[in-house]
Amino acid sequence: METINGVSFEEYAAASAHLGQGMSEEQVIEILGLDKSVWEETLSQWNVRLGELMAENMEYTTRFGEIFANPKVGRFAETSTPSVDMESLLQIAPDYETYQDILWHQSVASQHGIDPVSVLESYGLDVGRWGSLNMHYMKDGINSLDHSAPDFNERNEYYIALMDSLKAKWEKYYNEK
Repeated sequence: METINGVSFEEYAAASAHLGQGMSEEQVIEILGLDKSVWEETLSQWNVRLGELMAENMEYTTRFGEIFANPKVGRFAETSTPSVDMESLLQIAPDYETYQDILWHQSVASQHGIDPVSVLESYGLDVGRWGSLNMHYMKDGINSLDHSAPDFNERNEYYIALMDSLKAKWEKYYNEK
């Protein structure tokens, strides 16, 4: 199994999840048994490597999301994490369209110099809860890529139109501010 400074892919994903759910960086460093400078180097290298892995094989995206949703792996196996109440999250984003709306809100806001985390907070979300919603709706995104599905063209056109309209909605909003 590939590691960077002794930290596996699974532990990197678990560390990311715990950080996103409010664990301090100091606690993560302590659990991993690293010095701060080694942790920063490890994090930087894993961030790059994750992109490479995801480009090579989409299964890494799925696995990262699974671990993000349940980060009890490796040295984080015995670490407690806040439980996620999916029912309350689905009240915020009850369908794929609403999820995409929040995603595009973040994306366009960040292009206008607004912190994407503050956008999440405006919906009552934090990074950890957003990660759980990402996992919940990831299957819709992955299924939309299935070229062998008989309705692929229709679904693909729908998703493209949805994304285009949401991007335009938020660009108009921020351009008029």
